[in-house]
Amino acid sequence: MRLPAILSLVLAAIASLRAEAPSVQGTMPEDFIAGLAPLLKQAVERSPTTITSSIAVAQAEANRYSDASLLWPQLNLNSDYAVNTQSETNGAATTSKGLFYNASLSQPLFQWGAYKNQAIIGNLAEKVAEKQFADAYRLLAISIREQYMTLIGKKIMLRNAAFNLKLAKEALEVQQARFDAGASSEAEMGNFRMSVEEAELAADRAGEDFGYSKRVLARLVGVGDLSDDSVPIEVRHSDFSPALADEVLTGFVGDGIESTFQSEVYKMSLREDELNLSIARVRLLPKISAYAGLSYQNSTQIQGPNVYQVGIQSENYSIAANWNIFDGFATRGAKLSALESKRLTERERQTYIDQTLDQIADMRKQLGFASRAMHLSEVHNALIASEVKRLGDDKSLGYASQATIDTGIVTLYATEFNMAFARSDYFGRWTEFVSLAGIDPALANLPSRYVR
Repeated sequence: MRLPAILSLVLAAIASLRAEAPSVQGTMPEDFIAGLAPLLKQAVERSPTTITSSIAVAQAEANRYSDASLLWPQLNLNSDYAVNTQSETNGAATTSKGLFYNASLSQPLFQWGAYKNQAIIGNLAEKVAEKQFADAYRLLAISIREQYMTLIGKKIMLRNAAFNLKLAKEALEVQQARFDAGASSEAEMGNFRMSVEEAELAADRAGEDFGYSKRVLARLVGVGDLSDDSVPIEVRHSDFSPALADEVLTGFVGDGIESTFQSEVYKMSLREDELNLSIARVRLLPKISAYAGLSYQNSTQIQGPNVYQVGIQSENYSIAANWNIFDGFATRGAKLSALESKRLTERERQTYIDQTLDQIADMRKQLGFASRAMHLSEVHNALIASEVKRLGDDKSLGYASQATIDTGIVTLYATEFNMAFARSDYFGRWTEFVSLAGIDPALANLPSRYVR
């Protein structure tokens, strides 16, 4: 019996809701860093990684044409014009010349599906290349985000090194005044000069490290050098939602893993193994093809005063059967190879599923740890910031010196770096988590046929 129309629509709606992946919009690093989203989009066409993958896709498309060509008729045409002169001793020379051409058309009629299966294999190979392109971009997007977050930490290190250098120079000026007044020794001056040189070295290293990391990221994306202003010194983030993380994990452990790019590649590889086995099974069966040919020969022969001209045209049509009865057990080897290849692919797919499920379960736990660590670093930073503010208030009342405030700022800057590191670690783990689950919003930058 058919279900009522309304009930059928309700059930379909429920199934659709269950299949719909949870939304992670507003939780990704690019949602809080203005310069990151354009880089993710530009990397699709400009990154050396995606360029290499796109070449592989183009090669697979070219091979698809070769695999499908067996299904189409083969047309050949050749022609030649020849002149031949013969002479005998004390005899007349004989000259013959003529135009010859030949056209042939052949078409496989019945190959037990072997040619059709070969064409399907070509289509599968192209789809595999597209999925591998998508997976390469998925991993590239993770790397771009992580490197961008690392840049933020290195910019904070550069800011901190510059501030330490400023304090070292100010301390040297004070010490120089004391030395000029005779209240300081040459050894003490040497220590302060050494502190300035060490601070300069640390600042130079931090500057070069920051600049080099920018160049590495630019090359990874395939764009020109990034400006310093495009890298913020602080990053906001959304609050961690354990419920959302659990929903992502539950959906992936359920049916989500079947839709990952690697899982789909394994499925297509299994299909290819089955097709190769089908092709091997019909290698020793008779094959039928059709053939049609047209040839024309127009020749002229000159022998003494006599001229002979002949034109011959021939047409032929045939249906041919070819039966390779015994090939030295090559067919048996092809069957065994296809079977073992299928077994290997099945084993690799199951291993991938088991390892990936363990991996994403561990990611969920590590994500919780990273969120807790980030929260602790933010609390610590807030406490230090409050203390520095109190010192500023005390200074306005004459209870604290600028040196005391500077020491507090150094501590505050250190906690800001630790906080940035903790946020980077959290964002990195969250990005890897949702990416592995196959719901990375950056995948929308790819052509739809690559991800559907």
